[in-house]
Amino acid sequence: MNLGTYLDTAVARYTDLPYLQFYDQTLTYGEFGKQVNILANSLKDMGFQKGDFIHVLVQNSPQTLMVYFAIIKIGAVAGPVNGWWKAPEVEYLLNDSKGRGLIIEGQYLPILEEVKGKCPHLEKVIAIGEEKPEGAIAFADLMAAGDATPVTCDADMEDIAYIFYTSGTTGNPKGVLLSHRNIVADANGINAALNTDENKTFLCFLPLFHVNAMLTCTSSLEKGHQIVLRKQFSASEFWEVVDKFKVNFWSAVPAVYQILLTDPTRQKYDLSSLEFGICGAAPLTEETMTRFQDTFGIPIVEGYGLTEGTCVSTINPRDGVRKIGSIGLALPGQEVVILDEEGNEQPPNERGEICIKGDNVMKGYFNKPEATAETLLDGYLRTGDVGIKDEDGYIFIVDRKKDMIIRGGENIYPKEIDNFLATHPKIQEVATVGVPDDTMGEEVKVFVIPLEDDLTEEDVIDFCKQNLATFKVPRYVEILEDDFPRSPIGKVLKKELRQWGLTPRPKTTSGPQATVADIFGTMESRVNPDGVAGITANYGYIITGSGGGEWTVCVAEHDRLFIGQAQSRGGDGSLGQGGQFF
Repeated sequence: MNLGTYLDTAVARYTDLPYLQFYDQTLTYGEFGKQVNILANSLKDMGFQKGDFIHVLVQNSPQTLMVYFAIIKIGAVAGPVNGWWKAPEVEYLLNDSKGRGLIIEGQYLPILEEVKGKCPHLEKVIAIGEEKPEGAIAFADLMAAGDATPVTCDADMEDIAYIFYTSGTTGNPKGVLLSHRNIVADANGINAALNTDENKTFLCFLPLFHVNAMLTCTSSLEKGHQIVLRKQFSASEFWEVVDKFKVNFWSAVPAVYQILLTDPTRQKYDLSSLEFGICGAAPLTEETMTRFQDTFGIPIVEGYGLTEGTCVSTINPRDGVRKIGSIGLALPGQEVVILDEEGNEQPPNERGEICIKGDNVMKGYFNKPEATAETLLDGYLRTGDVGIKDEDGYIFIVDRKKDMIIRGGENIYPKEIDNFLATHPKIQEVATVGVPDDTMGEEVKVFVIPLEDDLTEEDVIDFCKQNLATFKVPRYVEILEDDFPRSPIGKVLKKELRQWGLTPRPKTTSGPQATVADIFGTMESRVNPDGVAGITANYGYIITGSGGGEWTVCVAEHDRLFIGQAQSRGGDGSLGQGGQFF
């Protein structure tokens, strides 16, 4: 069953049930299927053919999923584009894939304007929204054609359905080729593992340019689930949406669970419909998992996988034994083993590389046979992650073989940032590492050896902001006065450098220091009165450096609308004298 048939089967079975709830818009399975056919017929009329790469730069919306399925139905390849990428990254992608088409939303048109003259293989652009660049075709016009004749997808199961670009250790993103078989196998595996009833409600706010959201919305077709789709995660509306649509489950990264734990507005809503939450993309701490489960009385189901494995390869069971700290058991239809350097399976509790085999494993990287051969070895996907498997088959990640940073669920490869910053005229050499962060899991820190003494940390960050996706921009920059730690052959010792990331190098001179008054002094003027009207709350801050400590800012209803009072807390827990700023 290819993905076109997968959709058609769901449409026939659940025709009148809602598939997508997008703010004030509702699409039933039948309506969604009809619109997919209209768009598929229009794409064929435009001359797109089987095997063509058509890229999609569109924020979460019903049109995003509609476009994916329409492309796939005509046998072409859907190529989601990361909505956080900047023009140089999008230009690389379009030229690497030689994609013939681009479907793009209005907010991303400045990127198109910057790259269109540099992408010779891009023949056709379809614009979603009111603005239509010269030479582009309006998405609304394609839908207005109205030809809803059913389009039968004739793709073979081994044909490519998606190309997802993921950052690579060599610095350039690689196109992961996922076949119809890959997607269907992983969708069926996750449904078997979660074992939900039919017609449940799933809240999706993760970006559809990631395999996670794409796969969940696809796997929901088999079960007749309703997708409550949002453009992005919003803590302010999360609980309201759960109450309104009676959400049963959702998928998120650890940072989301930490944010939800601190949001007191949940007390205003009925959350009795919730059954479980899914967490992936980065490790979830035992503390966060335990607190969430104790607070809400529902389990968090941890999963693990790679884009190269379509999405999910292991999951901590919903029912039965769940081991905190583990990424769980292999999904049905997949084999997950721990191999040593020679490719031998390790005994229980012995470290080795986590390797995956199954119909979910990618076909390979587009036009990168050497990288494919390194990653797919003896039928296994070599993940680059180091783990152990206990006597019960539960897998635990203990280290990372590949030098990758996971920030809020986004994979960031330091080499890509190193290569880019090496182009800065005032930089001699750069080394990028991940440093722990309570909210995002990890943050990006770069160590810089300057060519010129006037290079500042702000210069480095601004240079990155102009050319890199926001999530790749370093949170911390440290300009070194000495060399990196190196091995005898001159290789930068990343392990030692990560320790430097935790303990910055001492400087010979120091600049002016910000005071607590500097930090809090302008707070009252920056508060939106409408946003705090009627609210009484305390916010805690930990300020490091001279004069720092633990401080509390109090927000209260007042005839001045806002009073901020900061009180320092001593090491014995007693409150010191506070200062008022208003």
